[in-house]
Amino acid sequence: MPNLKDVARAANVHPTTASSILNAASGNSRFSPETRRLVEEAAQRLGYVRNLAARNLRARKSYTVGLVAGNLQNPFFAQLSLELEKCLHPLGYELLLTCHGADNADDELRLAQTLSERGVDGLLIWSEMRGGRAPKFSAGAGCPRVFLGYGPPREPAVTIDLGKGLALAVGRLVAEGFRQIAFFSPSYARTAGLPRPRPELLQDACLRHRIPQPILLYYDGESWDFQAAVEGAMRLLPDVKCETAVIGFNDVCALAWFLAAQGKNRSAPVVGFDGTPLVQAMSSRLPFVDLRPALVAEKAAALLIQLMRGESPRSRRVSVAPLYVGDEGQYPVQHCAG
Repeated sequence: MPNLKDVARAANVHPTTASSILNAASGNSRFSPETRRLVEEAAQRLGYVRNLAARNLRARKSYTVGLVAGNLQNPFFAQLSLELEKCLHPLGYELLLTCHGADNADDELRLAQTLSERGVDGLLIWSEMRGGRAPKFSAGAGCPRVFLGYGPPREPAVTIDLGKGLALAVGRLVAEGFRQIAFFSPSYARTAGLPRPRPELLQDACLRHRIPQPILLYYDGESWDFQAAVEGAMRLLPDVKCETAVIGFNDVCALAWFLAAQGKNRSAPVVGFDGTPLVQAMSSRLPFVDLRPALVAEKAAALLIQLMRGESPRSRRVSVAPLYVGDEGQYPVQHCAG
């Protein structure tokens, strides 16, 4: 098996140079692009494989970051995971991904502990309130960690201001002339939230805009289960007046309601809530609240890197404000045909 000296000889560089290039982050600019190319091509040609265990032992680091995400069948978590990998890889870190598929607080704790025991250098944990309570993590235990979604008190966190996102959607719908708004959601959303359930945040937004309280439309199923969402929409649609605007719990729910309404020849005003490619790629686009997963990932990765380096961040808690995509007629709210 070829070793580092073989690669250096083939690339006509010193072994230290070859080692630095092959073991550095991809964004390292210490060496010229030509030197880097020669070393990388020589390594590939010879079939050289880095001994990461030896490198990690010397550095006392694993160069890995663990992510505890929500269910990856939810497009938002798939997108968030991808964005985090984009942020961490240029810095020399690989992302180790786990997910708590049942959105279970016990799973969240168990997976975080497992990743920590595997020697990751840092943890990113998607956390939510469930049933009015948050998972209880041991204070200061294990490696540096940053929470996403819901941030327990005094813990480093990057949160999303869902209340502002819902307020933006309500404000836009009111400006379009709608006075009655419905919220289409899986039933567990009654008590799950970041840190408050979305139905409560929507009720606050309607109150501020002085319109009637929202109609809450629940179906049994997961938020990522498109079939369950469509079946729920078909069952609930006849009970909703045509002039009622609908905000989906997420993009899956919004798209399910939109398609169910189209199937009944009803032009229903619908707003998505995530901003995943699922809605952005639609040929007939819906307006949506963009939770900005790329910005969440950027802020979370930067905060965690600072903590892993032993630095003191200027702010340990960052809030990301969602955007409403659909203003200026680009994705107009669809008015009901009657």
